[in-house]
Amino acid sequence: MFPSVLDPGPSPGSLSEAVPSGTFGLELDLATTDVSLLTDADLVDAVVGFEAMVSWAAARQFAVLAEFARRGGDGSIRPVTTAVPAREWAGPEVAMALTLSPGAGEVRLAQAIRLDGVLRPTRDLLEAGRLDVSRVRLILDRLAVLSDENAVAVQERVLPAAPGQTWAQLSAALRRAILTVDPDGAVERHQAARKERRVDVFRGEDGMATVWARMSAPDAASSFEWLTRLARGMGADDPRTLDQRRADLAAAALTGKLVIRDPSATDVVTTAPVTPGKPLITVVVPYSTLIGVDEGPCEIAGYGPIPAHLARDVAADAVWRRLVTDPLSGAVLDHGRTTYRPPAGLADHVRARDLTCRAPGCRRAATTCELDHVIAWADDGATAEDNLACLCTAHHDLKEQPGWQVTLHPDRSLEWTTPTGHRYRTEPHRYA
Repeated sequence: MFPSVLDPGPSPGSLSEAVPSGTFGLELDLATTDVSLLTDADLVDAVVGFEAMVSWAAARQFAVLAEFARRGGDGSIRPVTTAVPAREWAGPEVAMALTLSPGAGEVRLAQAIRLDGVLRPTRDLLEAGRLDVSRVRLILDRLAVLSDENAVAVQERVLPAAPGQTWAQLSAALRRAILTVDPDGAVERHQAARKERRVDVFRGEDGMATVWARMSAPDAASSFEWLTRLARGMGADDPRTLDQRRADLAAAALTGKLVIRDPSATDVVTTAPVTPGKPLITVVVPYSTLIGVDEGPCEIAGYGPIPAHLARDVAADAVWRRLVTDPLSGAVLDHGRTTYRPPAGLADHVRARDLTCRAPGCRRAATTCELDHVIAWADDGATAEDNLACLCTAHHDLKEQPGWQVTLHPDRSLEWTTPTGHRYRTEPHRYA
């Protein structure tokens, strides 16, 4: 009754043997136009078929991305050589086109390049619908730290069984294969990984977030154990759970409200904060919300919206800086050519207007960004509100690369034109 794509024969699941393609996708689409007519077995086959199509489409996209990266910086199809430099702007262009963060765009491009080279067998399985995108990304992530030679060796070990393995099973197989192929590299990889230690913040829901720290395993385990000892030391009468105590202690220590001293410690690290009088975060609170007239959403620069009650809690213990529209603040918003560096009042206004970096997809807080002259100072650009925008260091550098154009419009929207001619626009923060 249905096209052959949903009539694979007597063996359940044999649809997985079909090779996805544009024609296969068309047949699958026609066969599932009215899903109410399908049997349960048909529905399962359709799920498998669509999963194969997702893999096929991802593989084809990787192939296109690899070709885009392979083109020379001059836009020609000539291979990259000493005379024809690589496209340094390919990653940012991809990030803007796919609405990705700058880092995610670079990663997507790097993955495509490797799947077009030493990991081509992995891409072939993806295009055939025998591996899904999540497992291919797992392979890419794990093999990213290996040389091409070792990556090929690991790939040869894990690919035969990979189509029949779950994500967790493939993860374990990759770990075993990597240790087998390159046991001596474990020390070097650990030393390289230590150089990547850092702390980051990830947004959560309901006014929460996660502080994430990458450090050596011994330091991580010791940190957690020390927090646990401090939490237990608060006594059994404390109504908070152990997890809540650990979180509160970490927050107090990292925000300067708690100083822990151990007289017996001989390797205590001491330091002094930079710009101690500067607010740690910028919180935007409408006046009506601050005084409790309404419950409008508030904003932490670089993080995003937070509930009204949480903003009022922050406001109760905050360093205040009044930032209102320029007619009330009295800030001079146009200094013409009299000064290159924006005075404090103008700088505060622009940072309050933008709130974050004005590059597409970037959420870096304006307080950590540079104030860029959209029309360069060297080209007679003025130090004025209508010629300044907040850009993080990476996007400030990108703006200056050949082929990129940035225009600040009268409504203060910022339009980016990429070397391929695509246009993307960002808006100032809308306080309403």
